[in-house]
Amino acid sequence: MARQIEKVAVIDVGSNSIRMVIYERSGGALLPYFNEKTMAALGRDLGQTGHLNPDGVSLALETFRRFQAILSSFGIQKVFAVATAAVREATDGEAFRRAAEQVLGVELRVLSGIEEGHLAAQGVALGLAGANGLVADLGGTSLELCPVRPDRVTPGETYALGPLARFEDDHLSLGKRRKLIRKILAQSDLLPVEGGQLYAVGGAWRNLAAVNMRLTGYPLGVIHATVLRREDLHRVIEAAQGARAHKAIRLELQQVAKKRYRSLLHATLVLDGLLHQSGLSEAKVSAYGLREGVAMDALGLALANCLEDTAELYLRLTEPSRAFGRALTGFISPVTDGLKLPPDLIRVACLMADSGARMHPDHRAELVFDQILRAPVPGLDHPQRVEVALAVAFRYSSKFHLPDELGRLISHKARRRAEILGTAMRLGGAFSGRSGRLLERVSLDCSPGELTLVVRAEDHEMVSETVRRRLRQLAGLLDRKARLRNLPIS
Repeated sequence: MARQIEKVAVIDVGSNSIRMVIYERSGGALLPYFNEKTMAALGRDLGQTGHLNPDGVSLALETFRRFQAILSSFGIQKVFAVATAAVREATDGEAFRRAAEQVLGVELRVLSGIEEGHLAAQGVALGLAGANGLVADLGGTSLELCPVRPDRVTPGETYALGPLARFEDDHLSLGKRRKLIRKILAQSDLLPVEGGQLYAVGGAWRNLAAVNMRLTGYPLGVIHATVLRREDLHRVIEAAQGARAHKAIRLELQQVAKKRYRSLLHATLVLDGLLHQSGLSEAKVSAYGLREGVAMDALGLALANCLEDTAELYLRLTEPSRAFGRALTGFISPVTDGLKLPPDLIRVACLMADSGARMHPDHRAELVFDQILRAPVPGLDHPQRVEVALAVAFRYSSKFHLPDELGRLISHKARRRAEILGTAMRLGGAFSGRSGRLLERVSLDCSPGELTLVVRAEDHEMVSETVRRRLRQLAGLLDRKARLRNLPIS
């Protein structure tokens, strides 16, 4: 039976931007459906005046009226609105909260810095399977640090290190700005990081990752799970410095960074300072953060099965497709047990194996590869994205060629795994006609030197020449001899 799909919304009132994301939720899946932001800059001049930016307040209320109209048109009842540093610190923050609630018709929860960091860490745990280390969430006014472990999220710290809070540093030399940032971060009890990774959350760092992709010609335009190394940060810092004197560089950076161009250098210096103090050489960027954490907390979402549930929701799988994917996972297990792939990656690849069914047969492999490569699913890093997409492409064509520019993201071993996985899925599809019930009637035996397709006697007509050919192809990849064994009628 298909799961019910409901729409829920999160409104995030930040110091720099205001954003509403409408999600589709089904099981453990939380899939963005509508995403809109307004750069209201509520926290501009907050340090000098103690008040929210008046122009930003007017723009925010206009934005809320638009958001409310959109929510009403969809009939969305579950709306969760939160505000962060600017609203909680401004003397007129309470008045703004009341005005916002009157327009939106829902409670606007003003988060403490600790709550903000905790929820951002929960979002990271949803988006990156097994997240372990320290989450750093850079907003317009503040930086939140929060430890994250696979089994828990613990309280963190907050610092006034957002670009709006440190705008006066713009006139300082690069060396002095570095020293100031490191001096502030030296107060942290969470640094250095003892085991695990540093996870970078927030629009400023997503923007930084996009700029680095442009500068390096990175082949996969997916921000989530991008890795930023110290040398990447130094490259961006050099480009941002060069942009002051060279118009061509400035225009290129502005084209990518857009309205966040002015905060690019500061955001890069803060992340560089964090890496310096953490003792780590790289950070992983997470597109999942505060908003996803708010939704998880409000809806009681569990992390288990979120990857598979999101794949099902994204691909709008029918019950026959789901049944085929489940049967396929069991059918190919004698082969995949030796591939040393995480079980959830194998399960999600099998769920996606039917995704090209309605596509043109001449282009299925290429189309499903692109669809899966950029799918908005959690839990996959970039090499895993390429490997899963490649496996499903091989499920449709043994002649699929991985684009050269993407080849640098995965190893030769991963390519071979993907080819074996895809060919095994192709054999299952050929035998069963994509029927889960039929596929459950057959099995594989992967013994030393032989790969055997074990078929019931009453199903011997199912073994077509195509099935035999697919069996030989898979056996060849495994350096085994293909065999067919018919079971006697019971």
